[in-house]
Amino acid sequence: MQATSAFAELLKFNIAYLIRTLEGLPKEKYFVRPENRGNPVMWLLGHLVLNRGEIVEILGGDPATRDLGNLFARGTRPLSDQSNYPEPDKLMKRYIRLASITDHLLKNCDQSLLDRPSWGQFETVGQNLIYSYMHETHHIGQITYLVNLPSVRGPKKQTSFNKPEDRKTSTTKIVLESIKSVFS
Repeated sequence: MQATSAFAELLKFNIAYLIRTLEGLPKEKYFVRPENRGNPVMWLLGHLVLNRGEIVEILGGDPATRDLGNLFARGTRPLSDQSNYPEPDKLMKRYIRLASITDHLLKNCDQSLLDRPSWGQFETVGQNLIYSYMHETHHIGQITYLVNLPSVRGPKKQTSFNKPEDRKTSTTKIVLESIKSVFS
């Protein structure tokens, strides 16, 4: 597998995971800010769209995300007025469209693209892609954490802490029990 195809697969996993994570989340929950600090899911989703647009641009495509910078660029602060933001489903559709473009560009480019010079703090397009993937994955992790807070999804009926044990006995435990039986 070529490195560009591997990047495509990693980025496809991110989009699939994010779709599953946000499935069924009510619109008002996109704006929850635990302890009134940090970024809500809405800001993180918009920031992911911008990041994916940068990936498209790195690969030579048109990101079509310039209208989102004032709301979601690094250093911007979440606004109190929800009407300033696009609808969550429209943002997700843009992210999915950019993901499709990313996938196409990565699967139809020459491997040498990764060694080409890049802008900013990165020497090569490959380094820029690595950072962009880690950046995207980091923010998807934040979204996962936020949507699983009781203030967003509500408490689960059963957690792993009160779940009855139904695991198989581990190999180590079996071996230790056998050794004990020899010396008893």
